[in-house]
Amino acid sequence: MKKTVALFMTLILLCGAAVPAFAEDMPVANVLIAEQSSGEQTPAQNMPAGFGISNVGDEAENNETPGNTEITGTENLNSEPAPEAPAVFEKQLIEPHLEGSIPMVTVGGTGINIYDENGKIIYDFPNIIGALATGNEEKLPNGFELKETLTTLLKSYVKYYMTFRRQKFYDELEAEIAKLSEPIAMDENGNPKYGTGIGPEDAAQNLKHTTTPNPDGPFSFFTYIFTYDWRRSPLEIADELDAYIEAICEMTGREQIVLSGRCLGANFAVAYLTKYGYKNRIRGLALDVGMMRGQDALSEAISGKFSTDGDAILRYLADMNVDMDDWVKNLIVFLERSHIFDTFNASVKAPIYASIVKGVTSALALSTLYTMPGYWSCVSNEDYDDAMLYVFGKPGSEKRQKYAGLIEKIEAYHNQVQLPMDDMLKRFAANGGKLAIAAKYGFQMMPMCDSRNDAADTFVTVHRASLGATASKNYGTLSDDYIRSRVSAGLGKYISPDKKIDASTCLFPEYTWFLKNVVHDSYTDMEASILYTVTTAQEQYTIDDLTTPQFLVKLNDSGEIVPMTAENCATEHWDTTDPDSYTFFQRIARFFEALHFMLGTLFGLLGERLGG
Repeated sequence: MKKTVALFMTLILLCGAAVPAFAEDMPVANVLIAEQSSGEQTPAQNMPAGFGISNVGDEAENNETPGNTEITGTENLNSEPAPEAPAVFEKQLIEPHLEGSIPMVTVGGTGINIYDENGKIIYDFPNIIGALATGNEEKLPNGFELKETLTTLLKSYVKYYMTFRRQKFYDELEAEIAKLSEPIAMDENGNPKYGTGIGPEDAAQNLKHTTTPNPDGPFSFFTYIFTYDWRRSPLEIADELDAYIEAICEMTGREQIVLSGRCLGANFAVAYLTKYGYKNRIRGLALDVGMMRGQDALSEAISGKFSTDGDAILRYLADMNVDMDDWVKNLIVFLERSHIFDTFNASVKAPIYASIVKGVTSALALSTLYTMPGYWSCVSNEDYDDAMLYVFGKPGSEKRQKYAGLIEKIEAYHNQVQLPMDDMLKRFAANGGKLAIAAKYGFQMMPMCDSRNDAADTFVTVHRASLGATASKNYGTLSDDYIRSRVSAGLGKYISPDKKIDASTCLFPEYTWFLKNVVHDSYTDMEASILYTVTTAQEQYTIDDLTTPQFLVKLNDSGEIVPMTAENCATEHWDTTDPDSYTFFQRIARFFEALHFMLGTLFGLLGERLGG
């Protein structure tokens, strides 16, 4: 079974081959805020004692008072003493808190389960791949046989591909892989098949939220979690979210609420704000590790930017805490240092293979995730045109006609939401909306695309989640020359202590926080409290108004999230040396070292087998 799974995973990987920064100065928030006339508590009131990080940046500047003037003549001996210098007051900083009197609606990501019409849970393609890797057959569609699928594809490859009837092979590849995701698939118009959607319990929870009066709270990130079908078009879900928000306003007696979008949910939150922002229901918007600007693994894999390397694979497996045989590990190291991965990457992008890659990409895309408009919202602006070409072919093609309904929904989100998003968010802030953005990094992204080595949280790069931060690769740091130039420009405070992030290039550098060594799927009280505090404030808080600084890190030993410093920031679980920094002779030595260890483990494995 393990060999069969390995063969299948290899097939999936191989087939997959197929502005100036906006930094408008905002007024510093007044932290001494009077109680609002509505009776709502402000962020400066009723904060839990000892929550979060205190005494960070509380110290006043060491301003010296004027010294005594030297007396040179007797005429000054009886003069009045010099007046005392005015007192220097420390700025009162706000300590983030998790809950308050302002309702927040949270739109989560793809962790929401999908059910069939009988109320039975069904699984999406990533879950199915995980099931194949672990042998958990309960998550596989009924009647699916891995060995049978591989046999069919092998026969099809020999029969059609090797005889240059490649489209027949692509069609059979799409049909066979579709068996895995058929229960959760969407049709040619981007609508759910077979009556699938959110489960009865989730629907009941939504109904309870929208029919139960709750004027007193308290409210937090977790009070109102909007459950929805993340496969569908964000602009369609915006209609449902609008009805949900209207009901929450009525049940809580509030004119406005705060909206939070997390992961894929950020795309849906932005779609709502684009479509219904005119209602002025949203006083604050929190974007937490969002994919508003794209998710590179999902975007680049279908736009001709599939690639990998051994170091990235090993970093990813280390972050996932995968227990790997020495033989497999040493083989990957050898393939990397012998540049076999580089040769593979160059091959799949060579012009001679372009049509092959497009055919395989289209087959895999339309049989797995890309009949889902929700996932298309993760395709970046940069990759959009190529992705449409790879998946649907040229304008007027047969697939363009077949999937016309789906394409209409994809284009509507791209043109109405994604392209004008930055301007929409700027208008929201200019009109008094409160913004807070959180991004994470310190982990290897899925090693299957050109951006695989960008700083990320395993799933989203920090550049995209932060709306534009400049970041180093997973290995190395921002160059000394770059950092000097930013310091000279007066932007040194935006450089992270680990020298990997420059926040000054974010769309909203003053409203963006970074957490290192916190994985994408981990939801911490720290990020929740920062986002809730900032978005519910009476005025726009910035990175200078909270006790929590812009850059935070989770310590490996204690798990505590603390202010990042140059001393505590080395949290990576792998070597951070830039591979390009090795000299020619060092690379030769590293190659033979890898060859030695690979052969050693191979002969050891053979010895065990023969001896057994």
